[in-house]
Amino acid sequence: VHTRAELQNVANLARQYGVRVISDEIHSPLVMPTSTMVPYLSVANTGPDFAVVSASKGWNLAGFKAALVLAGADAAEELAALGFHGAGHIASIAHTAAFNSARDWNDAAIRGIDANRKLLGDLLETHLPTVGYRMPEATYLAWLDCSSLGLGDDPAAAFLEKGRVAFNSGVTFGAGGEGHVRVNMATSPEILEEAVARMVKTVG
Repeated sequence: VHTRAELQNVANLARQYGVRVISDEIHSPLVMPTSTMVPYLSVANTGPDFAVVSASKGWNLAGFKAALVLAGADAAEELAALGFHGAGHIASIAHTAAFNSARDWNDAAIRGIDANRKLLGDLLETHLPTVGYRMPEATYLAWLDCSSLGLGDDPAAAFLEKGRVAFNSGVTFGAGGEGHVRVNMATSPEILEEAVARMVKTVG
């Protein structure tokens, strides 16, 4: 989760080099209790920029394919001139209901993910202490450095073949992703425990 100072640096660099920022904030409803979300357009010098928000992640509505594009102070007229197909009727209703009437559901999701990110850390410390893990500040995705396990550049392939547990391969995220996997923590604690047990089985 970026701090206000970090976002201000981004905005200042964008103005210095004459580029426009489009800030993807669709995961912002899933910031953990230990962090604070700072909307990009709330910092100075973001007039030409845009931000994108959605209920897709925070309320599990990705299948509705809807989002909101917010314009900086100097970009509103330009945004209005763009052609949009628009979201479907049901998608609009679902997103409106999520933002206006389902905060309790989102709060419960955050509590569950918060518990799971701590559980994952405990499980790794106990069973796979050499795996690198930095507890995420937001959302349900964890990035694990498995390079110490001797499973090569694509440990996800080994976990799938030997442990029968599927993770996103770090290789698909570009240079630097070798030896890493991405774990989706939006699940039950029992499944998370089983996933780590299968990781252990792979290297055991």
